[in-house]
Amino acid sequence: MNKEQINVKYPVSAVPLARFAELVGKTKGAVESMVKSGKLPVIEFRDPTKPQSRAGEIWISISAFNNGMDLAYSSKSPEQRDAWLLWLGL
Repeated sequence: MNKEQINVKYPVSAVPLARFAELVGKTKGAVESMVKSGKLPVIEFRDPTKPQSRAGEIWISISAFNNGMDLAYSSKSPEQRDAWLLWLGL
């Protein structure tokens, strides 16, 4: 398998909250909770003509999320990081 096959491609580097929930297999409510807890890299779109608006549209940065996941994975000890390979007989 080449690198092109294993890298997730998306035409933009951020997606709306509901689409992100679909991509990671979580409910929209679960992702909303993660956003409120500061657990996801968010971008908030607001109408610039309404600076006092209460809320904007929440988008999640896919590239920042993927970078964080890669960092979390690579920070594990080799024993933890590679334990799944035992299931493959490697």
